[in-house]
Amino acid sequence: MNTKAWVSLLTLVAVFRALDAEPAQAQQKRTQHRGNPEAVAKVRAGRLTEAKASWWGFDSEDATDTLQAALDSGVKRLIVENMGRPWIVRPLRVPSNIEIVFEKGAVVEAKRGEFKGGNDSLFHIILQENVALIGYGAILRMHRSDYDRPPYAKAEWRHVLNIKSSRNVKIYGLTLAESGGDGIYLGTARRGVTNKNIHIKDVVCDRNYRQGISVITAEDLLIEDTVMKNTAGTPPAAGIDFEPNHATEKLVRCVMRRCVAEDNAGVGYAFYLPNLTGASEPISIRLEKCVARGSNRSAFAFTLARANSDGPARGLAEFIDCTFADGRGPAVTIRSSQRLSSALRALPIRAASAERPSDAHNSVFDASQRKRRPGERLV
Repeated sequence: MNTKAWVSLLTLVAVFRALDAEPAQAQQKRTQHRGNPEAVAKVRAGRLTEAKASWWGFDSEDATDTLQAALDSGVKRLIVENMGRPWIVRPLRVPSNIEIVFEKGAVVEAKRGEFKGGNDSLFHIILQENVALIGYGAILRMHRSDYDRPPYAKAEWRHVLNIKSSRNVKIYGLTLAESGGDGIYLGTARRGVTNKNIHIKDVVCDRNYRQGISVITAEDLLIEDTVMKNTAGTPPAAGIDFEPNHATEKLVRCVMRRCVAEDNAGVGYAFYLPNLTGASEPISIRLEKCVARGSNRSAFAFTLARANSDGPARGLAEFIDCTFADGRGPAVTIRSSQRLSSALRALPIRAASAERPSDAHNSVFDASQRKRRPGERLV
């Protein structure tokens, strides 16, 4: 047999061997760990209060059942490891009295083809207390573009973190990306039960569909050193939106410090409060050293009242040493259809827009002292 024939024969053998090996190679692509049953048994017996999520097993194609089992185990501190592959999951429920630590580089990712329900979120924290999610360098990620087309029904509530009527919740260091709704949603699961004592720090909300953060109702909310950027998909598309749905909801002692809203399709910082009335608990909102830039609309918008028998919301909103600039619309917009009974104070504020550049240092917008025309814009 000549040399060419030998080369052809060897090539043919190599092809057949490759075909035979394909199932084995495909199997290798799927990462699976059986877990550590002995350690799990110690957790169940109460002998261990800290655990690793992989003790319940890991499957790179769908890790929902094992991760949910770890969450439901009663362990006080759960480490979600960086497995070198994402934790692919369907919607998860977080119980009370747990600290979840995501290792640096860990990724928890929404499973493609799932999340068909309009309210399906990556993590649900509903009527819970004493919960911490800590993940410096970790990512919780969904698939925004998938949810905006068939077979998905139109919806805007597929959040990364869906927090309702919960208390003592900490969210630190995580990147929350590409939801079909909000990066973080603070709403109600039971009428009259607000979210209380919520601390969000060093978080990045990136490329979410509706808002970076939505605050429907909260008391003692502190957001620090957090970035809300690249929101786009459906209105309002804000960096953050404070927007109660009912007069019984509240925005009490809500503070933001050193936060940035940038390159959002809507407003940077939106306060839409017409659903609050004079009968609602007075608002108390304070922003310190916050920045908005690159908004497609106003960098800052405050809408207070619609006509109602109880009058507009009462209280105080303060904006201290903030910068609102680089939006395509007015830097600051304030609207009300009734005489305002809330004071809006900005000391100092720097505001500039493409329409009307300005530098409004040491200015005070005291809405209780002056009646403004409906739809009037400031700055």
